[in-house]
Amino acid sequence: MPPFFTALTVLYVIWLAALLLVAYTPHWFKHYTLFKAVNSILFVVIAVAASQPSAAPENPIWPRLLAFSFAAFGDVAIGVANNRHGSANASRSASGLAGVAFFCVAHLFYLLWFAAFVPLRWYHFILPLLALLAMLRVTRHPSFHFSRHTRPASIFYYMVVTLMFSVGLNVAVTCVRWSPLLSIRCPLNGWALGAGDTLFLISDLLMLPLYFYTRRKCPHWVRFVNLVTYYTAQLLLALCPIL
Repeated sequence: MPPFFTALTVLYVIWLAALLLVAYTPHWFKHYTLFKAVNSILFVVIAVAASQPSAAPENPIWPRLLAFSFAAFGDVAIGVANNRHGSANASRSASGLAGVAFFCVAHLFYLLWFAAFVPLRWYHFILPLLALLAMLRVTRHPSFHFSRHTRPASIFYYMVVTLMFSVGLNVAVTCVRWSPLLSIRCPLNGWALGAGDTLFLISDLLMLPLYFYTRRKCPHWVRFVNLVTYYTAQLLLALCPIL
């Protein structure tokens, strides 16, 4: 990896450690949105710097950059919801709903980016169908709190998330160049893409206990794992064109 990206990655990891410290220090938590926003700006900067102009139509840049940008907007909105309402009520606030909307749009742009490498197939929709069935049950379970607004939004969100994961994993497998069975040339690092795609799904799944579980207080480690998996995923997805 070029020294410039190594330096940016080190800065990114250091700031993520600072964000985790702020997230778990009560008298510093008021700065949570600011630290989250800076970390998100950093992955946008890395994504822009790693975007290599290409004349090939199968390697579009604009969906990728829009995906990272909307994800950063979502991070700020979720940060504001946490600072103003706390994690227990963040999902019911206007800023929390705005964050979900921004993330959903970001996932759609990630999907457009991935779909430029592999066409959508019927098997990509298996996980979204399972997500639909699972969320229909989860959103009515007494242990979770969903309003008439957050219920349909969450169902649609997790269908988009799982579709993005399915297509992204397909692209990752296609881009693993060591496989003698695959002859397609792919300008992305399949290992980084696959790991980032998987970590992204894990971070999204952890939003359910973090923001919607009401039977008992969410364990402290859930926010930690959510932040680490999410920001590591964004770093890997941002760097995969140059690794």
